[in-house]
Amino acid sequence: MSWRRRASAVALMLAGVATLTGARHITPTVVLKKQADMIKEAVPGAAQFFLKTVKIGQADFQRIHDQGNFEPDEDQVKFYYGKDASGDVDGVVIFAQDNTQHGPLEVGIAFGPDGSVRQAVVTKATVETKPWVKTVIKAGLMKRFQGMRPGDDPATALRGLSKASLGEMPYYMAGVTATAVQRGLVLYGVLYKTGS
Repeated sequence: MSWRRRASAVALMLAGVATLTGARHITPTVVLKKQADMIKEAVPGAAQFFLKTVKIGQADFQRIHDQGNFEPDEDQVKFYYGKDASGDVDGVVIFAQDNTQHGPLEVGIAFGPDGSVRQAVVTKATVETKPWVKTVIKAGLMKRFQGMRPGDDPATALRGLSKASLGEMPYYMAGVTATAVQRGLVLYGVLYKTGS
């Protein structure tokens, strides 16, 4: 068998495996907003910023699974928080991610001192998903997460949005965004106070 026939056979076999396994077609990641910029903007009253890394224990993994129906990729989560001049926590930021066949989507979620979402911002997408994400942002989805707390369902933010109004892929990315926010709510609810 010639090398061309072998190469063609291997290519066909790999294409078949990719089709059967639902292979991903991830394009490069793009930063829509730097994490540091998001933290500074979302916690405007902070005089100082800190990082708290919380290791996820076995019981925490179970609670996260029970409450959010997902398992974190890492065994620790980073919380960025700012304290005002009097030493009180002015806000906490977590970066939550959902990995799709189109690549990762990261959302920065800022919580106020009362534990509700102060701000949600898409910080990373991919080259492929960026235009869809921008459509979702322009439609006002990110503002709909404000005021949510752990235990709330971010999918409710999708009410009033439709495939007809946004387009099929932007609507899909709206759902991915809600999933990332939901993960952030669960991680904050389960781990932030626990790791104090």
